[in-house]
Amino acid sequence: MYKKQKINEKELLLELQGGDKLAFQKLYNMYFALLYVHATRKLQDREVAKDLVHDLFSSIWQNRFTISIKGEISAYLYSAIRHRVIDYVAKEKSKTNYLASLPASTTYHAVDTDYALREKLLKEQIERVLSKLSPRVREVFELSREHYLSHKDIAKKLNISEHSVRSYMKEALRLLRSKLGSLLWIGLLFFCKFF
Repeated sequence: MYKKQKINEKELLLELQGGDKLAFQKLYNMYFALLYVHATRKLQDREVAKDLVHDLFSSIWQNRFTISIKGEISAYLYSAIRHRVIDYVAKEKSKTNYLASLPASTTYHAVDTDYALREKLLKEQIERVLSKLSPRVREVFELSREHYLSHKDIAKKLNISEHSVRSYMKEALRLLRSKLGSLLWIGLLFFCKFF
């Protein structure tokens, strides 16, 4: 059984190096949960652990044609996630030490600047996604989210049915969800607040 698993891993690696998406999906499904639990134990932070594991798999996919793994894939993955955890902890410690050394007013200014930059980038991402909507769908979405009109008011204003308004909103939200994922709800809050 052990040899069969080892052969499967080698075949999986060869398929991955050939750009096979299914091989990558198998690798992801086989190891994501294990690596996530391992990273969570070390960091005591589920979100950071999830981000590090996703980042690892993203890196594997981006470097799939040139990746070279000697030995077992599992050993490589555990080693890679361990290094990412160590790097993260070192950066956080360094960041904490640096922030502690700054005067309080500088820290608040840096936080405000960081917040403003993230807000700007998020708004740009949302705008990019919204620009892909048809003009009518975008108009309905903006009337709902920017002008806070109800579906009934939008239907009346645009001379369309409420059912059409609901359909357009579903289409807009589906696209936003697929392109922005978990950033969607944070983004919509910013979008509504600042547009």
